[in-house]
Formats: sequence, structure tokens, C-alpha cells
Amino acid sequence: MKLTQLLSVSAVCTALAVGLSGCDMAEQAGRELAAKAEQSAKQMVQETLKESVDTLNEKVDQAQQSAETWIGQPPPASNEPAPEDAPEAAKPVAPDSTTIET
Repeated sequence: MKLTQLLSVSAVCTALAVGLSGCDMAEQAGRELAAKAEQSAKQMVQETLKESVDTLNEKVDQAQQSAETWIGQPPPASNEPAPEDAPEAAKPVAPDSTTIET
């Protein structure tokens, strides 16, 4: 009788050990899956943000070109500053000075 009880307790302990190790494996797999999902979500957000910024930059460039055309200035050929012989209206005015045309 003691042998039967010992075998049944041993079987129950073995089953519990296998079950708990399975739970640990499932927990680890869940954590790995969550980490991969987080990484994938970050990558998608970065790509979406980059596309949005690129689109916004294009729209700003278009608006600048439209404004330059509207005020009668040709769009600059590059990112160089405006030449010194630019019309007076295009030159920046110091806040302390006044310009009065007569």
C-alpha cells in the first residue's frame, strides 16, 4: 500500500513539474512575442512618421514656391541667401529703422 501511495504521489509531483515547466515556457514565449510585436509597432510608427514628415516638407516647399510666385520673386535656385542687389522689398528691415518712400 505504501508503494502505491508513493508511486501516485511521485506521478502527481512529476505531472506538476511538467505542467509548471510548460507554464514557464509559455510565459517566455509570450514575452518574446510581446517584444517582437512592440518592435514591429515601433518600426511601423517610425515609417509612418517619416512618410508624414516627407509629405509635410513637400507641401511646405510647394507653399513657399507659390508664395514666391505670388509676390513676384522667382524661386531660389538653391539654398543660398538672396543676393545683395535684391529689391528693397525683399531685404529684411531692422526693427528700429523705418522706410518711407517719397
